[in-house]
Amino acid sequence: MLKDLDHLMSARGIGAVIVPMHEQLHASFRWLTRGAKVTRGYAIKLVDREPLLVSYPMEREEASATGLETRLASEFGSEQIFRDAPSPAAGYAQLYDAILSDVGAEGSVAFFGNVPFQLYHGVAHELEARGRVVHRSNGEDLIQLARKRKDRWEIDAIRSVGERTELVVDRVREVLRAATIDGDRLLYEGRALTLGDLKQLVSSEITRNGMIEDHDTILSQGRDAGIPHSRGDASAIVRPSVPIVLDIFPLDRASGYFFDETRTFCVGPIPDELRTIHSHVLEAFERARDAMRAGNRASLYQELVCDLFEHRGYETTRRNPATLSGYVHSLGHGVGLEIHEKPSFSLSPANSDLIEPGDVLTIEPGLYFPERELGVRIEETFVVRDDGTVESLCRSSCALEP
Repeated sequence: MLKDLDHLMSARGIGAVIVPMHEQLHASFRWLTRGAKVTRGYAIKLVDREPLLVSYPMEREEASATGLETRLASEFGSEQIFRDAPSPAAGYAQLYDAILSDVGAEGSVAFFGNVPFQLYHGVAHELEARGRVVHRSNGEDLIQLARKRKDRWEIDAIRSVGERTELVVDRVREVLRAATIDGDRLLYEGRALTLGDLKQLVSSEITRNGMIEDHDTILSQGRDAGIPHSRGDASAIVRPSVPIVLDIFPLDRASGYFFDETRTFCVGPIPDELRTIHSHVLEAFERARDAMRAGNRASLYQELVCDLFEHRGYETTRRNPATLSGYVHSLGHGVGLEIHEKPSFSLSPANSDLIEPGDVLTIEPGLYFPERELGVRIEETFVVRDDGTVESLCRSSCALEP
């Protein structure tokens, strides 16, 4: 929430935050500028003031469409500054100093976003030479912290992506249900069904529903399903009686907000071992979901799931950080303009993240045994409601049967 950024800035004595945009859009710039469709510009945020967007003439209309206060870089003498500056770093420092002076910024200035280190190391030095104090942190990203809790319109945007993501999952279910078993393979419309066929279906449905496949969707089976982020072998023929993991995480083409959902399917007779492992993952998922409350440390729920799995005899990274089988990852993560945001569920002593109203997060326990061709993960995206409980933004069944 933007008001959270004000509190974070005030607590650290930061008078102004600058998020530059150099050709590549970053979540922090998108968030501060309300999705400005520009390729170059600067978002400037002062405490208790709406962000200012400084753009260039070619994109002035796109900047104005955000509804924010906008200025052109040329109003601050940008052309003359860069013509005379002895280096790019000196030029940017002079431009930023002019903007900060014009808007009356006091206190230190902090930079966030996707900035070229080789440039901004010099910019910081040049600003300090001009008498500005540049905030130096220990790696803390204030804008990421402020983005943790979502405003209502952000939650609505994520909910919309979720509804369309479910439509994509529905199409995968339809194909798997319609497939027939022919020995050790599945046939669909008279020919062997491959993982590549399913991947192509997912990609086309994501596009058709106004979303973007930011990274290759995870769609794996058997041994690959036992390696959490294996994308799977597109040429492999889909087999019956083995787990098929579909982990889908598209973002909305317009708003940039992500969604994240995982289902594990099995077509045909379900082996007893797979059914047992799936039941234990589902139990962990439901326990974490039902126990989660605002005000508690996020890591508490990673502990809860580790307790459950270890009690059932599975290895976990808590007990054995090097394990490649059993429960090998964290319980979940925040979701927003990036697929992995705060809160973190890590058991690291440095992790102090709390579950808070307005958080959007995933719960995604899993168990993995690649050498046994087994892998199961169940994941849904949740919003933490004002009463402190969590609400799933997914509607579909978690069952193994498609």
